[in-house]
Amino acid sequence: MIGFTGLWHMSVSASFIFALIHFFAGMKGVKPWANFSFAAAAFSVAIITGIELMMMRTTSIEHMAMFLRWVQLPIFVLWLAIFCFVRCYFEAGRSWLAWTGGFMRFFALVLGFTSGQNLFFNEITHLKQVVFFGSETISIPEGTLNPWYLLGPLSTLALAAFVLNATYMLWRKDTDISRRRALLLSSSILFFLLSAFTHNVLVNTGNIDLPYVVGFYFIPILISMSYELSYDMFHTMQIAHQLQASEAELLINKERIKLAASAANLRLWEWDIVHDEIWSTEQDRTLYGVTEPEKISLDRFLHIVYEEDREGLQHALKKAFSKSNGNGHYECEYRVKMPDCQIHWFNSRGQVEFNEADLPIRMMGITMDVTRRKQAELALQQQRNKLTHLSRVTTLGELSGSLAHELNQPLAAILSNAQAAQRFLARDEADLEEIQDILKDIISEDKRAVEVIQRLRLLFNKGEMQHLRLDMNQVVEEVLKIVNSDLLNQNISVTLDLARNLPPVKGDRVQLQQVLINLVLNACRAMSNTKPIKSKIDIRTEVTDKDSIQVSVRDRGPGVPTEHLESIFEPFFSTDSHGMGMGMGMGMGMGMGMGMGLVICRTIITAHGGQIWAANNPDNGAVFAFRLPSYPGESA
Repeated sequence: MIGFTGLWHMSVSASFIFALIHFFAGMKGVKPWANFSFAAAAFSVAIITGIELMMMRTTSIEHMAMFLRWVQLPIFVLWLAIFCFVRCYFEAGRSWLAWTGGFMRFFALVLGFTSGQNLFFNEITHLKQVVFFGSETISIPEGTLNPWYLLGPLSTLALAAFVLNATYMLWRKDTDISRRRALLLSSSILFFLLSAFTHNVLVNTGNIDLPYVVGFYFIPILISMSYELSYDMFHTMQIAHQLQASEAELLINKERIKLAASAANLRLWEWDIVHDEIWSTEQDRTLYGVTEPEKISLDRFLHIVYEEDREGLQHALKKAFSKSNGNGHYECEYRVKMPDCQIHWFNSRGQVEFNEADLPIRMMGITMDVTRRKQAELALQQQRNKLTHLSRVTTLGELSGSLAHELNQPLAAILSNAQAAQRFLARDEADLEEIQDILKDIISEDKRAVEVIQRLRLLFNKGEMQHLRLDMNQVVEEVLKIVNSDLLNQNISVTLDLARNLPPVKGDRVQLQQVLINLVLNACRAMSNTKPIKSKIDIRTEVTDKDSIQVSVRDRGPGVPTEHLESIFEPFFSTDSHGMGMGMGMGMGMGMGMGMGLVICRTIITAHGGQIWAANNPDNGAVFAFRLPSYPGESA
């Protein structure tokens, strides 16, 4: 038969084995804190069991006192390990109960070294020799009990209360797993606590002649906790097998998506914002000139983007990161210089993922090569530019009288001043100061004529659209200088209501000037039959919201018939044949009968990302207005 020494050795070995198994399980990341706590508990039990074995074999009172003193340290570790295991694995139990039991056990540890010979006895008087298992003799201490001994049982009761509370909380979750865990937890730990507590009290009081056997009472806990953790490990293995199957399915789906994306010429990408790392399909990686293992950051991506498009792309990203502005949606068009030095256009769309603090953590999206579409749009834009230039040349015919008057004034002034200077010089004594003033007037009028000619050359010069940062208030003032003589000849006054701190727009100065000239001349014709005292045009600029501005031109004419408000921007529409004489001939005939003026205005505004419309005023007259987006990154 196996003696009691063999049983103690088996208990120590079993505890060490359990400790090592769950320590390495924790190192593998499988519920690490729960496994580490259990390993610490099992290791403590192994130490306690070893000390118990040495106490049974000793024949020295001093050694017995030392063993009883030092055994409090692994007991303290065991208590803490049980607290941690219950909190980390079962996520149950009141924290204040855990802290109370832990502090009581800590004080018991301190008092075990500072009061009496140990926590159990003030003094061990003798060692009682008892025959155990019918053949082996063991030593049992007897003496005067330490009054602080009760602190140990009280800490045991606190641990028992903590376990009961955790059991109650698990049971209330009302699931099969939680109730099974509650039964295992309560039955095993409470059995250990109550059995060890009762056994130690009876031994210390001399009511039974048996050795301390904390290790044996802990065996059910080892078995139940190990079963529970092993069950989780088995369940984890099942999940791992399912994940392997899912990964295989995902790999197949990935290949399908890759094939579909390749067929549609789409590039898939994902940006880990936190770690600043971009993943993309192989087609996209060739743009960056990198191999598969290399990391792609946002800076590296911006480096390949055409320099003029980087600011717009960064603005689109900033807008997407603001969850309140677009709900994380990202869309942008940009150019990339390909490895073969060709410029390609790309349209990129994505969605930002936010964490619980509404901070961006990830963005996923697609990119499409839209170079062919852009080339077609460019060809169409070139045709539009030709038609727009034709419109400007036609407008020159309409403005010819005003322009002749505009140039005639400075030329006539120059001629008069030159003749006066000749007369002064013909005198015997010329007045040099007077001649100097005359020359200043000649220079001033010459500059005025040059300015008129430069404005005309700029307006009617044929060229490509150039989107620059523009101040619409300044554009309005430049247009009024061009049509100033026409307004004076028709006795039409202009009232300006220009908004302060108007945000700039991104557009082509000449084309926007053309739109305003057309609208102003249109207003002039609308008031051709109006009394001079009522001939007035109101031009207003305003901020409609933080991302757009509005320009409106209001006249005092008869207005636009309601049935024509929707059709006046259509090609070849004209009301001249109906004899309305409202001055819409500019907008719809440009002086050529083509009916393309307002169409070109709408084309220009649409190309600038805006919209144009017409409406009647409540009192009299009509208002033509257009809205343009403000310059990227700037607002009112």
